[in-house]
Amino acid sequence: MNWLFPVARADTGMEEAPAPPPPSSPTLASLSADELEELKNEVINEVVTKIAGEDGSKLENFLEGEMVSAPYDVRFPNKNQARHCFVRFNEYYKCIHERGEDHARCQFYQSAYQSLCPSDWLENWTELREQGLWIRKY
Repeated sequence: MNWLFPVARADTGMEEAPAPPPPSSPTLASLSADELEELKNEVINEVVTKIAGEDGSKLENFLEGEMVSAPYDVRFPNKNQARHCFVRFNEYYKCIHERGEDHARCQFYQSAYQSLCPSDWLENWTELREQGLWIRKY
């Protein structure tokens, strides 16, 4: 019955040769300063080409800012966003009073009210704030 299924035996004397070591590639430490600079420039050029495209056409779309509006807020479920605009404007000034202008949350509030509010309202409200006639605390 052994003739149907080959059986591997240890005493057959067939041994596989060990695999040759992989070819050694130069390491960064073994490169000269000129070779390292050349390699660095190649990598930079490759990355810039991937981002910008061969003729730079992709770069135009890459640098354009994306228009982002304020996200949905459950406090303002209706289509009329006037109150939402007003609240975000006030939240911005409260935030810069408490955290400073460079805080990420303050920048979010600023982009939110700028995308929601008509520019006429913003000019009017800013004038009222400068004159000290604004109806809110901040």
